[in-house]
Amino acid sequence: MARPPASQDPPDTDSMTLSQDRAEARPPSASTGQPTASTASLAEEPKPDEPARMDRKPEVGDILEARHRYRLVRRLGKGGFGSVFLADSLDTRNGNAGPPPQVAVKVIGSTRDRQARNSLKRELAALLAIEHDRIPKLYDWTLDGDQAFVAMQYFPAGSLADARPFIGRFDENQTWRLITDLLSALTAAHRASILHLDVKPSNVLLDGNGGFVLTDFGVSHSSRMSKGLLHQGQIAVGLGTHGYRAPEQDSVNIQSFDLRTDLWGVGATAWSLYTGIDLNKRQDVLRRKESGNVFGLQRLSDVALRCPPPLEEVIMGMLYIEPTQRPGGATEVLNQVKAIVSGFGLDSATLTTAHRANADPTEIRQVIDSMVDPLWASICRSPGFDRFFARFEDGEVLSSAEDRAHHTLLLLNGRVRVEREDRLVDIESREGTMMGAISTLTGAPRKVTLRADGSVWVCIFNEAELEQLVTCNPSIAVRMIRSMASRIASGPSRHGD
Repeated sequence: MARPPASQDPPDTDSMTLSQDRAEARPPSASTGQPTASTASLAEEPKPDEPARMDRKPEVGDILEARHRYRLVRRLGKGGFGSVFLADSLDTRNGNAGPPPQVAVKVIGSTRDRQARNSLKRELAALLAIEHDRIPKLYDWTLDGDQAFVAMQYFPAGSLADARPFIGRFDENQTWRLITDLLSALTAAHRASILHLDVKPSNVLLDGNGGFVLTDFGVSHSSRMSKGLLHQGQIAVGLGTHGYRAPEQDSVNIQSFDLRTDLWGVGATAWSLYTGIDLNKRQDVLRRKESGNVFGLQRLSDVALRCPPPLEEVIMGMLYIEPTQRPGGATEVLNQVKAIVSGFGLDSATLTTAHRANADPTEIRQVIDSMVDPLWASICRSPGFDRFFARFEDGEVLSSAEDRAHHTLLLLNGRVRVEREDRLVDIESREGTMMGAISTLTGAPRKVTLRADGSVWVCIFNEAELEQLVTCNPSIAVRMIRSMASRIASGPSRHGD
């Protein structure tokens, strides 16, 4: 993969400024320690009656200070809220305690710019919450005084957008690696309940070893938030980058975003690199639901005629216009990819999806009428909830040991055999029992096989659906927490997770 030459500083039109009075910048207090994600988000806003000072834009040669000092060497890029610089660390590194000789520094100007400051706080909160080799390491930061910045891991090869003119179209292997690395990063983020919401080539860095790193969490939000972190009065319309953002990101409702929203960005980025079409420049390839389209982009095989079917299936599966038709989360797609690469084909949710699709509406009503638990009976009667129902016949496997589909099963009616290494270890028959929830939420493989003992009715939830279920129904969330705590306290789970 060719490495692009160092680019010249772009024209300096950034509206962000950096105060000349850098002497007032101070590191986090030694008495209180480095701020956590929560304390960073509650950092005091600048007072409106503070005296105005002469601000200026950050420049090469400026020295910024938090716990350590950094000299800005070269501007790497800039956006609406600030600039990213290559910087030299001026303090001697002490073992693993200090930053490396060179870091990337994201700088905003005056902390009185609330939107810019909130963007930096979101990125800081995300980097504090996530530790993964596909996400840049965080070394240092400050939100104090008249300067605010974060110092993080520097990747000399730049972003996919920078390298695009030199690397051309991705081949199949590069595309699989791109998908795998992005999904790995998102798996870590989603387990911290953080949605990236702006996956695109310019936010994907080359690690120098053929791999990729996901950066820029400046518009990230917590999954299933009741209120967004956007500046008061700012709406969510257009959050993300046109061409790479999911269709639901055109909505003003941040609550409509979930794990599947980020999958769209991965699919669009992979589609773009494999076809060689920059979606920022080619709006004609985008498809709208109003025109009767199922996918938001043209099928890969219509644009790249030699596209392997498994690659097309994985990428297009993330590009359904309707979020409920996409996989349930990054873990599910990642395990599909791993199965393909290992030569086992698509395992995903083929069996469970087929069972859900074949559920009879009349029988579903009969199952609901027979339920004893008033809470679950009420939830099951909710409009559209019947799509989760599935029936398994005697001897059919609901979930296998080492299964990577990561679906949770809610037992409604019937008996389920719990088998370990072909031995019966338990029979579950209690209405409302959640089986496999821990595996769904953590990505851990199943440890037992669940098999129908007679006719069994269940509801099947993927990761995003399970998250939606428990956040919209607090009573169910409390039950799940108590059930999981009881399982952990009593030893190995009977349900394989």
